Amino acid sequence: MVQRLRRKLTEVATEVEQQLKAHYNVTDDQLATWRKAAQTHKNTFPVSTLIPISDLWIDYEVQRDVIHDHIRRIMKRWDPRICSPVSACRLGDDGDTDAYDGQHRTVSAAILGYEEIPCAVVITDDVNFASYAFEMLNDTGVRRLGPADLHRNALVRYKNGSREIKNVKARTMQDQFDALGIDLEDKKTRSNANLRGPNEYYFSHFKYAQKGIDVDESGKVLKNILGAIQQVFQMQEEIDQGVYIGLHELQRLANTNVRDPLPEGWMEDVLTLVKKTFKSSKIVHDKAKVQQQHMFPGAAWDAPRVMSNFLREVYILNGGELNLPYHGEGSKLGITDGNLANGLINEGV
Repeated sequence: MVQRLRRKLTEVATEVEQQLKAHYNVTDDQLATWRKAAQTHKNTFPVSTLIPISDLWIDYEVQRDVIHDHIRRIMKRWDPRICSPVSACRLGDDGDTDAYDGQHRTVSAAILGYEEIPCAVVITDDVNFASYAFEMLNDTGVRRLGPADLHRNALVRYKNGSREIKNVKARTMQDQFDALGIDLEDKKTRSNANLRGPNEYYFSHFKYAQKGIDVDESGKVLKNILGAIQQVFQMQEEIDQGVYIGLHELQRLANTNVRDPLPEGWMEDVLTLVKKTFKSSKIVHDKAKVQQQHMFPGAAWDAPRVMSNFLREVYILNGGELNLPYHGEGSKLGITDGNLANGLINEGV
C-alpha cells in the first residue's frame, strides 16, 4: 500500500516562512510588523452559517457576469461536501446580504432545489468592502480579473466616494468614452446582444485606453484620439486599436518636444490624408503589419512604434506637411522612400 504524503500544517508554515526569507527578501522585521497588524486587527473572521438563498443578492457592479457553462459543469458534478461557504457581506445589521464570491455555486444550488447555502458573512459599514474583497479573491489564481473587471470595480469605488488615484483615472477615462458615445467593452461583451453597450461605436482595448489617461490625466488626449478616429472613419463600429495606439505614440513623442507642439486638430488632419489611401481603419492596421514584415522580416510586432511610423509616412506620402515625430531613421518603414510591400497601396482601398 502506498504511503499517503501527509504533513503537519505547522511544519509546512515553518518551511514556507524560511523560503520567504531566503528567496523573497522577507525580513524578520517585516514579519513582526505583519503579525502585529494581523493580531491587533479590529476585524475578526466572518461567521459561517446557513443563509436562505432567497435572502441573497448579487451586486453586478462588483461581480462578473454569470458564466452559464460553468453553472452546467457544477450541477453535473454537484457534491455538497465541496461547496465551501459563499463569501458575502452586509452593510450594518439590517442591510441586504450581498454575495461577492461564490455566485456560481449559489445559483447552481438554487437551480438544484436547495433553499439554504453556507455563507461567511461580514458585517461592515464600508460600502467599498465587497469591491475590495472581490478583487483580493479573484486577482490571483487560474482566472485572474481582466482589465474590464478592474475598471468596473474602480468606477464603483469612485461612485462610493473613494478618490484613490486609480479610481479617479478610471472615472476620467470613462467620462471621455461617455462624452463621445463610445462603449468601452471587450469583443466578447460586444458580441452578446444582452450585454453590449447602447452606442454605435465601441473600443475594446482597456489597457490602451488607460495609456491615454497616463499620457494626459485630464483626458483631453484620450478624447482627441477617440474623436479623431470616430470622425474620420465614421462607417466603422469599432475604434481600431492599431490606429489608436499609433496616434497615442505620436502624441507621446510630441510631448517630449515642448518647443514644437503639434497644433489642435492634427490627428484629424493626419487620418484624413491616410484615408486617401486606406478607406478603412482596419485596413490601415492590417497594411501596417504587411509593410513591417516587408521591411523587417521576422521582427516582432511593436504596435506603438510601427503604427505611429506607418501613419506618419502615409501622411507624408499623401502631401502632409506637419513635422510629425518619429523614432529615427532606423525605424522608418520605407513608404516615403518608395520601398513598398507588394500591393500595399493599390490594394489598400
